[in-house]
Amino acid sequence: MLCFIGIASVIGTILKQNELYENYIIKFGQFWFEFFEVMGLYNVYQAFWFLVILIFLIISTSFCVSRNSPKILKEYKKFQLNAREKSLSSFKHSYEFPVKKFDFVKLEKLLLDNKFRLKRQIKKDGSLILSAKKGDFQKLGYIFTHLAIIIISIGGLMDGNLVLKMQELTGTKQIIYEDLALNDIPETGKLKTSNFSYRAQMLLREGEKQSVAVLKVKEGYLIQDLPFSVGLSDFRIKHYSTGQPKSFESDLIVEDKASGQLVKKTINVNNPLTFNGITIYQSSFEDGGSELALDIWNLHSPEKASKMESVIFKKNELVFNEKKYFFEFNDFRKFNILDIESGNKKTPTNVGPSFIYKVRNESGQAHEYQTYQFPMRIDKSLYFVSGMRKTPQEEYQYLKLPADANGEIEGFMIFRALLHSPQTLNDAIEKVVAQSFPEGGEKSQIYFEGVKRVMSEFVHGGYSQIASSIDPSISLEDQKRIANSYIKIIFLVGQELIDIYQSNNAEIDNFLFESNYKFVQEALTGFNDSFFYGLPIFLELKEYVHIQSSGLQLTKSPGQFWV
Repeated sequence: MLCFIGIASVIGTILKQNELYENYIIKFGQFWFEFFEVMGLYNVYQAFWFLVILIFLIISTSFCVSRNSPKILKEYKKFQLNAREKSLSSFKHSYEFPVKKFDFVKLEKLLLDNKFRLKRQIKKDGSLILSAKKGDFQKLGYIFTHLAIIIISIGGLMDGNLVLKMQELTGTKQIIYEDLALNDIPETGKLKTSNFSYRAQMLLREGEKQSVAVLKVKEGYLIQDLPFSVGLSDFRIKHYSTGQPKSFESDLIVEDKASGQLVKKTINVNNPLTFNGITIYQSSFEDGGSELALDIWNLHSPEKASKMESVIFKKNELVFNEKKYFFEFNDFRKFNILDIESGNKKTPTNVGPSFIYKVRNESGQAHEYQTYQFPMRIDKSLYFVSGMRKTPQEEYQYLKLPADANGEIEGFMIFRALLHSPQTLNDAIEKVVAQSFPEGGEKSQIYFEGVKRVMSEFVHGGYSQIASSIDPSISLEDQKRIANSYIKIIFLVGQELIDIYQSNNAEIDNFLFESNYKFVQEALTGFNDSFFYGLPIFLELKEYVHIQSSGLQLTKSPGQFWV
């Protein structure tokens, strides 16, 4: 039984307990997730089989102690004073020799000095028997060791929440799987303050106060009522020079519901607060509903940005191409530590704020995005970066939009608008055609129509659409040659678009590069990648109000003392 308990404890230590089920699915896959769930490995210490082993261990060990303890205690007290001379001589470790004069006092002193316990007896014939022994405490160790196993196992049972399991089996308590407001949760989903043991979670925003905690159970939860309220007056995070979190602490105000007693204490990871038998630990920190001010850019339209204001954990609705989409903002991170190449080595660098959101269509399908506020230096160029993935199991695929001469995204958005401006695009194509056919003529017009077709395909589908327009019946070498010539034409048109814009807007300095060659190349690549970005909507974070929340763990463990 002890071996099983030991193996289970190792599993419970290695495998992080009580995580969200979707995290386990991502980590193990659907097959192993279901197998581990059946085995109860996501909450080992409260699994039914683990508690059964504890009960069996308590019963079997108790029988061992009750059966063997009287014998051991009797042996502990007993001295061999009734042994006869013949039986003594039959002992394996016995030795008989004559002495002229024997000093019992010296012998007793010698034995006492060597930590022996003594007892003497004078027989009827006048002979003296001296019995000495030591090491009997080793026999008591058997009793104490087994008692310790019983006590520790009882402590484990006390914290195993058997009462809740019985309530689940009888249906008096039912796990809540829907995201309900506190007032809408039925009594079967609430646990009273008298609940014997639990490990619950609480998420507090600065200035917020709560008197209930959430007890995660499988894929759902139960609400645990508390005998006190917990308020968060302030939450602080200290960071290393790289921006990585060094420590975090919460200033709590705890008020007893019955007596009104107030306790104020600052807790951190290693310094919890115990109040009314419940210990409050600093376990984590999350966003507490930061406020975001965003610009919405349609990457496939010349439109200017529209405005959106949202809050983390809230949804915004947007109509795009006559279809409804829901923007679900899930997280905001003020600091993001990434390994950025500097010279020949990678250095952990804080690249600034980012926010994570999902775009969900009316049928429920969603893409997840992580967008960074500030441009990021990659391969000696500055890019505005946004990652997209279709499922949580996938890695992010990144869209990189080049920053302009001012380090802003406005230059790319101007370039995108120029691509979608028919008149400006025609003017740029005419300039490119004039360079090849300065005298004009029929060939010039044919070339103009060809370039116009290429640009139309690029604007509406990127390089992949151009590749699909090339005749597949010609040789692969000719296909590559034609594709390269199209790419060169697109690049030349892109340069002319910027030249036209600068000549008409001399006061604008977004394109004041020594050479716009690199920017045009990167902008065309970024525009092409936008066709693989899911919904072609780029959210630019303009301003934010950072609101933090403290993650607390509230533990009632009556068995902890015994364990």
